[in-house]
Parts: sequence; structure tokens; C-alpha cells
Amino acid sequence: MSGKTWIRNAAVLSAVALTLTACGRDGGSVGDDAGASDLTSISAGKATGDITIWAMGTEGEKLPEIADAFNDANPDAEVTITAVPWDDAPTKIATAITSGKTPDATLLNPSALASFVATGGFAAVPDGVADATTFDAGSYESTLIDGTSYSVPLYVDTRTLFFRKDLAEQAGVEVPQTWADYPAFAEALEGAGAEEGLLLPTGELGFTEQVLIPFIWNAGGSITDAEQTTFTLDSDEAIEGLATYQSLFTSGAASDTGTYEPWGSVEERLASGEIGSVVEGPWMVPTLKDILGDEYASKIGVATIPSGSANGQSWLDGGQLAVFRDAKNPEGAWKFIKYLSEPAQAAQFSTATGDLPAVSAAWEPAGLTADPTTAVFSEQLKEAASAPALPTWNQIASIMAGYGEKLARGTVTPEEAAEQMQSELTSVGLD
Repeated sequence: MSGKTWIRNAAVLSAVALTLTACGRDGGSVGDDAGASDLTSISAGKATGDITIWAMGTEGEKLPEIADAFNDANPDAEVTITAVPWDDAPTKIATAITSGKTPDATLLNPSALASFVATGGFAAVPDGVADATTFDAGSYESTLIDGTSYSVPLYVDTRTLFFRKDLAEQAGVEVPQTWADYPAFAEALEGAGAEEGLLLPTGELGFTEQVLIPFIWNAGGSITDAEQTTFTLDSDEAIEGLATYQSLFTSGAASDTGTYEPWGSVEERLASGEIGSVVEGPWMVPTLKDILGDEYASKIGVATIPSGSANGQSWLDGGQLAVFRDAKNPEGAWKFIKYLSEPAQAAQFSTATGDLPAVSAAWEPAGLTADPTTAVFSEQLKEAASAPALPTWNQIASIMAGYGEKLARGTVTPEEAAEQMQSELTSVGLD
């Protein structure tokens, strides 16, 4: 799932644009360097030919089940899914685009899309493949680069607050509605037995910036202006958000050495009561249910994240499918992606993986509307936002994760962090 995103390979993705431009893949020539997959629409009828797809993580393990059903319905087509580790994905995709030897399509995270589109690596979505109104609005918006869609959402996730409900009940406290009230809640959880009231990441790329940035949003700040022409980290609102984030460490609510590593340990620590609460995503749920069994409902609470002075906006992420511009069978790939976007298949995929479907009509057949936990995620999705669609996002994320650590350790003030981030990000640029 996308909780383990490839953004920690920022050095690889930062070099993608330079590498591909040197090899002739210039983001400014997307319209001129047309590849075989630059279709404006797909034809009627069944898919044909070999269709090759890269998919990562649990998705790569489960997608073949749906591919088999597609193959049965399209007897002249053969979909082959190759599972790729998330950590290897940036290098594999970059190398494939550089060489022109690509599969037909790949799974990727929304934050990586703009970097590859800037190099001309992916094709625009043809007419007739995806109806924007059938998807979660935020997930579909994250497929747009300069108003053109370059991918189709497969699943969506956001971050909510997981907490030990039994410890909160023992302490006689309700989950706070605002971050300003959170230190008292964390202290109460510790008083009821948790070693750490709130776990926040402190510097880990792929985690820290995704937790830190919503604090800026919650105070009414932003990373860039609406037109994405300039960075806006030195605003009063951004400083307020950074101050709120830092206050959770200075108050003792969270440890300044908090870590989400190794992968999967957060679920174990929450289940054991080592930590009392954590901001995390829906991939936590299946593992927590496996660990706790019948005790899950009595021990684990899930709530929308506490709000700041402006809103309670959380981080939006997920998985998308994009077709390479050097695809050998682009039409077959788009037809398979369209098939996956139908509610029945989207629900089947959700059931198999535990992902939240990006197709809104798939939630009910997947049994998600009746589940109290997923109902919270549905509510949080109404107030969630994704990273700005910028080719330089991976460098931006790395810088912001670094300042998350500095704020947690108290080596910079919010004002200093805002000023220095503004300067460093301006040097990196927006494209």
C-alpha cells in the first residue's frame, strides 16, 4: 500500500528529469515527441494482445486475480502483472523511460506523477477511459497536470488518528477536537499505561513531511500560491502551523526521537499499548485486526485528525495507474485500467488488498460503508489534500522532512524554519 511510498528515494526521482532530458525526453516537448500511446480515445470492443503492468506491494500480489477475470472476458488479450518492490520502483521506471523499453502501464503514487510527466514519460488519459464524476474528487484531481489527466486512480488513502480507545476510556478522556487540546489527551493516555502518548515521525522521508504539511494547512497556510508560481512557507499561517507541530514535542505529548520504522512496527506498538496514539493510514487496520482479533473493537479507536485554527485537513495519497508513452499496447492497457475502474472490480480489489477504492460506488459492495473504521476514513476524505503537482516535489519533500526533524528537536524556531524552507525551496524551484 502507499503507506510505504517511494518518496524516500528522492535522490533517484530528483535526477529523473535531468537524465531523461539528456536522453531526449524533454518535458517541454510532450506534444512534439509523440509516442505510440498518445491516443485521444479508445476503440469499442474487446482488448487484444499482450498487456504488461508493473504493480507494487500488496497490489502487485493481488492484481493478477482481477487480471485473470479480464483475460477470460477478453480471450484475445493477456494481462501480465509484474510485482515490483516499492523501493525499486523509481529506479525501474526512470530506467525504462530512459531506454524506451517500458511495460505498458505502471502503478505509482500521486506525488511521483508530475516528475515523470515533466519528462514526457507518460501518456495523457484518452477520452472514454475515466469519468471524473465516478472517483473521489481529491484522488481524481491528483491525476491532473496543467489541467490534463495522466493517470487513473486505483485506490485512495488519507491519514486519520488511531488511538487506544480502552486507555482513553480508562483515563476518562475523549479524543480532542483540536491540536491545542492534544497534550492533555496524550498525558492521559500515558497515565493509563502508554509509554508514549502520541507518535509522530521525526525526520523520516515519506512520513515526516506527510504529517508536518497538514499542520500548515490546518492553520490556513499552503506550500505554494494557488497558481503554483511561488512558495508561501514564510506566511504567518505557515508559521502558526509549524509552531503547533513543534508544540506537541515541547509539551511532551510526542517524543523528539519518534520513528515509524521498521515498517509494520507501528501496528505492533499501538496494539501492545507502547504508544497511545498515532497519525497513520488505512493499511493499519488489517494488521491491527490480525494482531488483536476480537479485541480490536474494544482497544482501537479511529478519529478524524484534530483541527487547527483553520481546518482539519489531512494528507491525501493513494495509487494510480499510468500508461507509458512507449507502451507497445497502449489501447489494451487503457481498456484494462477502465475495467479496473468499474465498481465491481474496484470493490473486488479493495476486498483483496484492504485498500480504499477511489471509485465511490465501490465502497458499498466492498462492505466499507457499514464498517465504523472505514466510515471515519470516508469522513476524513471530505477534508484532505494531496501534494502540489510539481516536478520537483521529491526534493521539496526531502527538505520539509528535514525541517520536521529540526522542529521536533528544537534546533530551529517556527519562524526560522519557515524562513529557511522558503529560501531553500525557492532555490530548488517549482519545475
